[in-house]
Amino acid sequence: MRLGAALGLLLLVLAAGCGGVQHSAGTTTTTATTTAAPTVSAATPRLRVGVVGNLSIDVPGTVVQRGTLDQVSDAQLVLVSASAATLAEVAAAARANPSTHYALIGAATKGNRVGNLVGAVLRDDEAARLAGVVAGLVAAGEPGATPRIAWVGPQERKLAGAYARGARSVLGRIVVLRQWSRSIPSRCKEAALTAIGRGALVVAAHDGMCASAAAAAAHEHNLPALRLDDFELPAVAAEFIAREAVGGVFRGREDLVFGAATGVIGVRRLDPRIPVATAVRARAAAQQLSGGRPASG
Repeated sequence: MRLGAALGLLLLVLAAGCGGVQHSAGTTTTTATTTAAPTVSAATPRLRVGVVGNLSIDVPGTVVQRGTLDQVSDAQLVLVSASAATLAEVAAAARANPSTHYALIGAATKGNRVGNLVGAVLRDDEAARLAGVVAGLVAAGEPGATPRIAWVGPQERKLAGAYARGARSVLGRIVVLRQWSRSIPSRCKEAALTAIGRGALVVAAHDGMCASAAAAAAHEHNLPALRLDDFELPAVAAEFIAREAVGGVFRGREDLVFGAATGVIGVRRLDPRIPVATAVRARAAAQQLSGGRPASG
């Protein structure tokens, strides 16, 4: 199958099959408070939004205050990156400040539901599949009858499988190595080096220090590395929640699930070792996945 046709087929599968939105597991009671949408003007009070962590939002009708959970507790809406605080910490802040609405961006709230706390879950399986597409595009440009790529780190079989499907949708003959290791940086780097020794042209891992260690191993051999947060855009989810709040809609005791069809899964950054032509194709593929709305779960 020609590369362009294969990539087009993958996009249809991602947009239609994976969707951007699915319900989270479990039964949820949804609390949404709605008021009339305000008309935003210079004289209209703006929604005070607290931001905790590495999130950047630009939503008309808001004024942003950055700080810790304690420092922004007087805002009307607080957006918290899952990398900056745990669910337990955010849930405790929500209970202590019932008049403030909280959103945990990048994680579910299942197991610690609060009426004024909503979770924004990013579809990491779709991010893994898009990473596979990029790896497949890179491998397709290299010589050899059966190019190899690798997934390293803990045994996250769902993510590794999605990565493999993405790569094979671009290049059917590709070999996907699964090099499992414990989530310890030294072990992850060792796993990546083993995969490279087995012929891997691209190394991918989930996130955190494990992914950083795997990338370091790949870069020592001048090979590109991928990680899932390269393909996740949490600010898009944060802005969706902020726009709803400006319109008077506040959610709680539920999780919203964001996927490729909502624009949350896309190319955030790419390893500079990826050829420019390949990067252009990858970004074009990601752009075609936007559109739609998240579902609550």
